[in-house]
Amino acid sequence: MTASEIPRIPERLFVLPGPRLTRQDVPALCERLASHLRSAGHPAEVTCDATAVTHADLAAVEAITRLRLTAVREGARVTFRNIGPDLTALLTLTGLGP
Repeated sequence: MTASEIPRIPERLFVLPGPRLTRQDVPALCERLASHLRSAGHPAEVTCDATAVTHADLAAVEAITRLRLTAVREGARVTFRNIGPDLTALLTLTGLGP
């Protein structure tokens, strides 16, 4: 199989708002991600950029976790980029780390 024959996996970018995510934000964020994936034709992979999320707390952990679940339910793999060190530490502490 040559490089041109390997199927390309579309990657889409989803940008998280910041600086703080609240529990009230989570349902709307998940719906926004699901809608984003549907409008993109259900890509196999999505990247969530967390640059703007600078406040690390359990609401942010919940948001990340529920966004992962939403992507899986929509048939996409999800990766997160630019997660700050404090949020990374919380995700690791809870067993949900990258």
